[in-house]
Parts: sequence; C-alpha cells; structure tokens
Amino acid sequence: MSSSGLEAQTTPRIKDALNVAIQRTGEEEFASLSGIETSVLDRILQNEGEYVPIAIVTLACQVNRSHNDPEPSRSSISECLKGAILRLPQQRNYGKTAEPDEPSTSKRQRARSFKVQNRAGRIYDPAALRIVGFSVNLFTFLVVGYFLGGIVLGPLFGVGSCLGVVATPPWITPCAGSGIGLVFGSVIGLAYTYYYFVKRL
Repeated sequence: MSSSGLEAQTTPRIKDALNVAIQRTGEEEFASLSGIETSVLDRILQNEGEYVPIAIVTLACQVNRSHNDPEPSRSSISECLKGAILRLPQQRNYGKTAEPDEPSTSKRQRARSFKVQNRAGRIYDPAALRIVGFSVNLFTFLVVGYFLGGIVLGPLFGVGSCLGVVATPPWITPCAGSGIGLVFGSVIGLAYTYYYFVKRL
C-alpha cells in the first residue's frame, strides 16, 4: 500500500482501531494487506508520537466496518482521525524492504555543509569589487583633472596657474583652471563609464 498520502500522529482512537483490525485479521495478514512489516506495526502501536499513513488507518476502519464494528471511532475514518495531527509524509519506506533513510539524510547534510563552506570561502563578491574599482577610477579622473587643470589647463586658457585653490582673504576659492580641469575629468569619466558598461561588459 502506498504511503504517499498524509500521515496522522497516532492517538488512542487510531491505536484502538488498528489493534482491533489486527486482532480480526491477524498481524501477518494485516501487514500483508497494508504492505508494511509487522515490526513497523508494533512500533506504531507501542511508541508515543509515531506517525502512520492515513491509508493504513483507512484499511483498519474498513476491516472493522466489514466486521460490523458498532464503535464509530473504529469503523468511521473521520471519527477515528478526530483530534489527530496530520502532516505531509516524510521520506521513509514502510514496505517490506524498509531501510533507514540515512543516505538521503547524509546527502542533505553534505549539500548543506558544501553551501556553508562555499559561502565561507567567498569572503568577497567579484561584482562588488568591480563596482568599487570602477568608482575609484572615476574619482581618480576627477581629482587628477581638478589639480591638473589648475596647473596645465589654466595657463592654456589664459587664467593663470594654481594648485586647485586660490587664497583671496577671507576666502579660499577654486581656481578657474581647476574648474576647467574638473569639466575635462568629468568628460573623461563619462567616456570611461561608457566603455566600462557598454563595451567591456
């Protein structure tokens, strides 16, 4: 019997229905009908908090109903499941060749460990480094243009040479050549931005 449906946590009602059905059919016969081993049945009936496929509870109720059981909690599926906690099935095998699902658990653990190691190994983000490098280059163009403009471009445009600022008490103002250099650096920065984001990437 497939265990792909929902599972229910065993309650006294579910255990009672299973016990009565097993007594009526015999443990071996019920195990054969349900497709699970007798050891799994024993574990479900003896341990607290075990989950059982609803298909097996349904089988137990059908067996009890076929024997004209007068108790609704043993022959009615809805009454039997009343108050039970339901969940989606876990990855386990209730069949005759039931084996522990350690391999799948270890696979999940290895995958989780690999993700953690991968995150730990990447202490930097290449994309972030590229953006930082681009920003530093752009800023360098502006600074070099500002000071180079005061020294070189100022005399070319006939406004005198200076080192970026002119001290005219009580003010300190940028010199005209530096303003020209700043515009020149901005133009180079725009050309570099176009090259970086359009041509290079």
